[in-house]
Amino acid sequence: MREIRAVILAAGKGVRMKSDLPKMVHDLLGKPVVQYVADACRNAGIETIYVIVGSGAEQVKQALGPDYQYVLQEPQLGTGHALMQVRPLLKDYKGDLLVLVGDCPFITTDALNKLIIKHQKSSASATFLTAVFEQPPPYGRIVRDNNGKVIKIIEEKDALPQIKAIKEVNSSHYCFKAEIVLPLLSKINNNNTQREYYLTDIIEILTNEHFSVETLQEEDTRLVFGINDARDLAEAIKILQKQI
Repeated sequence: MREIRAVILAAGKGVRMKSDLPKMVHDLLGKPVVQYVADACRNAGIETIYVIVGSGAEQVKQALGPDYQYVLQEPQLGTGHALMQVRPLLKDYKGDLLVLVGDCPFITTDALNKLIIKHQKSSASATFLTAVFEQPPPYGRIVRDNNGKVIKIIEEKDALPQIKAIKEVNSSHYCFKAEIVLPLLSKINNNNTQREYYLTDIIEILTNEHFSVETLQEEDTRLVFGINDARDLAEAIKILQKQI
């Protein structure tokens, strides 16, 4: 069994929240949003967790406490750039790396365990969660070849209409072979509408380099629900209240 560590991407300000608080520390039934993701990792038995912080870094640290390794992303140039910041701490690490976004509070320990098991059994270089929606949210679309093999992920903001019509989306929950993926992050560029370094681009880079990429489809689409604005936060509160 390969060692596994986790990285939680929690550096974004969350401009669409229209609040002075960083998105990750908004209260969700008594806990900050990012705490739900951190708890899912801990309950999966992951001991070493890196949290990428940026906007409101001190507030995120105070919200989560001292039991994490915090890594500063400054400036914030995208999710790929965020993961680049942790490379110096992992230069000698040969194990698996769970990479998660901190604004998806419904991800469960069970879902993470299934992702890890699929990844390690397949010996893939990367395995990531997808979900299928009849009306997809504004997430990256999964592009496959005629044999069903993943080719790449295209973010909605860069997608042509035929790509937007794809119903399978990226959840932004990944499991990587660190020794393969981390060195390839330098191949990510910012030639896109946002001028950001997208972590999603690593999938196309891996396939072009002939490394194996696997996916795991999550049937419960609520688990990949991300909080981007106040409306999403209100919806998340409603969902959690029904679960109590």
